[in-house]
Amino acid sequence: MSDLTPPPEEPLSDQSRARIRQELLRSTRDEPGARARWLVPAVAAAAVVAVAGLGAWSVQGGDEASPAAPATSTSPTPPPLPAPDASTPVPPPIPDPTGVHQVGRGTCREEVANVLPRPRQVVTFPADGGATSFWESGDDLSLCDERGGVTTVHKPVSMSRSDGVAPFRVSTVLERVAGGFQVTRVAGGLVPAGMEGVFDVRYTFPDGHTEPATTVQDDQGRTWWRMLYSYDIGSGNEFKQPPITATLSYSGVQKTFSLDWGTDTCAQANHGC
Repeated sequence: MSDLTPPPEEPLSDQSRARIRQELLRSTRDEPGARARWLVPAVAAAAVVAVAGLGAWSVQGGDEASPAAPATSTSPTPPPLPAPDASTPVPPPIPDPTGVHQVGRGTCREEVANVLPRPRQVVTFPADGGATSFWESGDDLSLCDERGGVTTVHKPVSMSRSDGVAPFRVSTVLERVAGGFQVTRVAGGLVPAGMEGVFDVRYTFPDGHTEPATTVQDDQGRTWWRMLYSYDIGSGNEFKQPPITATLSYSGVQKTFSLDWGTDTCAQANHGC
């Protein structure tokens, strides 16, 4: 049987090693592209390995249950807003912080405060389908009449200087009725001191009616007068009718004032005629 054991290696001599190195160097110099040809396959192989590694990361780095979705440039759709709950109560509207209200619709206390500074109520006439009260501030007074859902405040009048037509002007409030309008006229003031027993004032209107004033006393013993009259004026032009007159009588003296339409018939301060 033949012996397959290789013979023992024999060490190369120094001369043999030097010769082999020279032959290798010479072959490298004789073939300049040999090194380059050796490097190109190596680089290409490294690139293939890198691409393969990236591909494996992109598949395995995401959700293991499904492959990664391709990237897109569209924005994600926001989730829909929940429908309002019908059972949730709607909060009441926030009140106006300015406290503004429709003119002529507040109480006398609210409306008079816009005409007189720090007004004080001094007397109220008996209810007769409405309410008439007098308010004072210093030397000034103002009449307030609440009737038919409308509050009418007269312009202030001096309590010490009561000469002329100013204390006898009337306010005008119109209400639409069948066939035209109904008008309500109100006037009033303070009876001058010392004339309580002899003071009398009467108003005559275009329809021929004469309405006398009535009086009440306040807790200080002062006397206040008020005239109130409502009548139909139809749909015609009232300015073409005879003027309203106010006749004042006291101690045998009589004075008559003719009221100018639109001036002396619009005594109110908080809303128009």
